[in-house]
Amino acid sequence: MGGWGTVDEALRDHQVYDVLVPGWIDRDGDVPEFRPQPLVVWLRLDSGLLRFRSAGQYDHLAVARVPQVGWDDVDLLAEAEDEVVVASYGEQLFGDGRDTLRCVQLRAYQVADHLKCLALDFEGHHTLFFDPTWTFGIRIGNVADERRWRELYAGEEAGVESVDVSLGGSSRGD
Repeated sequence: MGGWGTVDEALRDHQVYDVLVPGWIDRDGDVPEFRPQPLVVWLRLDSGLLRFRSAGQYDHLAVARVPQVGWDDVDLLAEAEDEVVVASYGEQLFGDGRDTLRCVQLRAYQVADHLKCLALDFEGHHTLFFDPTWTFGIRIGNVADERRWRELYAGEEAGVESVDVSLGGSSRGD
């Protein structure tokens, strides 16, 4: 089943409240700025969190259910001299003012037993695409980013297997 099984099990029974991204506050300039460092990203559920981490040589996603936000195993964040905080990206990514969203479908892209990328379709036609191979950590994209990734990296010649799982409800149908 690979790492996507953890996502499948969690999202079948839980709604998503938010997407959380760690980073730090850069206070060196005139205006303090948030500097995201998405080596880990969390989906805040109605019970606990799903944690995604760019793993290996930043070539696949590691997924775990966790009770709280933490980054002790992410050297860049654990050893940061600046104040590390977590930013809420949910409103920016979903933008419709909903309190929760239900995932209706997932698409897992894997090579052997490694989860390369993951697409989550939510009710209301929102898609999140997690790509851990981005230079700066996990790129949180949309359906257009998923299509572009498939064009560049997927297919039999690349050894990428696609698993499509319906979690109930209607999917995007793209």
